[in-house]
Amino acid sequence: MRNPNPYKGIDWSNQIRVVGSTHLHCSTAKEFNIAIRDGLEFATFSNYYPSAPYYPLASIRENTFRRHQNAYIRNGKAVHEPIDFTEVFKEIGADTSIIPPDDGAPLFPKAPDYLLEAPNAEHHFFTDFNVYLHITSPGSLFTSGCYYTRGRNGILDPYGISIGTQMPWREAFREMLDGLMIPDGGGIIINHPNWSHLPVHSICEMLDFDDRVLGLEAINFDSNSTYCASGEGQWDAVLGTGRQCFGFCTQDHIANETFNGRSIILPEERTAESCLRAYQQGRFYGAALGHGLNFECIEFDGRTIHVRTDKEAVILLISNQGVVVELWTGRELVYTVPDEERSKHVFFRVTAEELNCHEKLFTQPFMLV
Repeated sequence: MRNPNPYKGIDWSNQIRVVGSTHLHCSTAKEFNIAIRDGLEFATFSNYYPSAPYYPLASIRENTFRRHQNAYIRNGKAVHEPIDFTEVFKEIGADTSIIPPDDGAPLFPKAPDYLLEAPNAEHHFFTDFNVYLHITSPGSLFTSGCYYTRGRNGILDPYGISIGTQMPWREAFREMLDGLMIPDGGGIIINHPNWSHLPVHSICEMLDFDDRVLGLEAINFDSNSTYCASGEGQWDAVLGTGRQCFGFCTQDHIANETFNGRSIILPEERTAESCLRAYQQGRFYGAALGHGLNFECIEFDGRTIHVRTDKEAVILLISNQGVVVELWTGRELVYTVPDEERSKHVFFRVTAEELNCHEKLFTQPFMLV
């Protein structure tokens, strides 16, 4: 069961905070430097073409995925062994001259000592769902793509390798979960549900598949660094069914030379494994920009919600009934649920927005059912 009270037991005066993003495409040294400059501390890059983890970062070179992969999909089945593309090209009679002669130079500069990392990738092209269903799985080593597919005339079609997962979503989800670095950390996230045109019943079906299907992206910044896909409406609709569903805030692609949408992770230790466990427990909150405003505490004892920010903000308490309390403006919201109204509410969550810099924070939901 997903954690119905994600911030229970946190000592906010001593809590570690780590900046991460569960859906961040970063495949060049320039993008890497921007992310580090703008505060990234936990890297779970979600690249595709190929949908393979760039992990560990120091092992990835300019031509790594053009020469080989540690795993791949063939004829709709996951193959958990390395593939050498030079040998495959020879087998099917393809032109091997397009394969680089060596792996090339390191793709990324040396990472700062404080940077934590874990595997991840963005997966798509499921055989039983629309083309817009995109999934990330921070902490998973699952690989579902190949460099020689998209835009390359289906070079490997004769070998049974096509674009994307090419398997039903349930089979792909199981592969992602089986591939988790640690079983009690990380999981599956449904990307940009608005852009993906996902009906609420489909999101609920995916959440019901396994508790490690963690939730959806409440906010996803597009390539122009705008709110391209606000999933707050779908998020609230899912929560209204009584299902705990964590909400993620992400910067899909680095654009305008900035890294914005992020998770402020609240791990027990400053390690990748602890950050992955925090994702699975809901011990994080979302930030649209990642500067200008922070939560100093988020607490719920079953009756009273207490939220405090470090600067004045517009603070909203939201439930399935809509906006329950609106504070304009202040730093602290305290609300005790009246006994006669408790049965009306299925969940509570809080947003805080600092208007002068457009920063907006999102707590994880408290479930009352």
